[in-house]
Amino acid sequence: MNPHAMSTKLSGFVLLWLTIQSLVAAPVQAELISVSASGTISKNNSADTTLPNGTPWTFEIIYDTAAPDLDFELTGRPLATFGRFTNTGTIPTVTFFHYHAANYEVTIDDPEDFDAFTEIDITLGSVSTIDINLFAPGLFPSLAGEAVSFHAGLTNGSHSDFGDDIPSTFTSDALPTETSFGLQSFQDGGVTLLTSSGGVVVGGLSDITSLRFASVPEPPTSAVAIISGLGLLLRRRPRSFRL
Repeated sequence: MNPHAMSTKLSGFVLLWLTIQSLVAAPVQAELISVSASGTISKNNSADTTLPNGTPWTFEIIYDTAAPDLDFELTGRPLATFGRFTNTGTIPTVTFFHYHAANYEVTIDDPEDFDAFTEIDITLGSVSTIDINLFAPGLFPSLAGEAVSFHAGLTNGSHSDFGDDIPSTFTSDALPTETSFGLQSFQDGGVTLLTSSGGVVVGGLSDITSLRFASVPEPPTSAVAIISGLGLLLRRRPRSFRL
């Protein structure tokens, strides 16, 4: 029996066993959160005519909750009621974005493609908001020849002079990790394409049909390394030896 072939098979079984053990034993990491929504356009005052009212749209953004809060860059000191998360920190905030409406579609899956104005802001108060502003020059298809950026805003809680306030469910200025949020969690908001001349293509909260916050698990680094090594090993053909 060829000793080299036996050694290769044994190494393959060991790597496979280690891979299974690392995947089973490692906890699911919840650092990445996906926010996805769908709805219809309710307003288009831009020069574009390809996205009329009633056009269905979908979008998804994935952000990294390990990104640092850079509010002090604007405020001079950290504030407990304001969180500002950009792609210029040590850990980029936005890692993925997709938007689709009719023939208009954009996908950005490299954090480095978002420019310095891209950020997610969390503002706490009797009315709390999450504002998502995305800029990636040259990667958003133009509308009627104009450059495009993206904004999504969601408002949680409300204030009334009659005392029937709806309390906010945001408990900190950190990026939300709560996956139970849905349409019922917000009282106002919308999803907007903005053109360079000031035009907007909007789907308001009342036109949103689904909204979902979800954890995006990442495979542990050790498991990725083992899987990669296993793949290389299994692709390697043992050489024949002649006596």
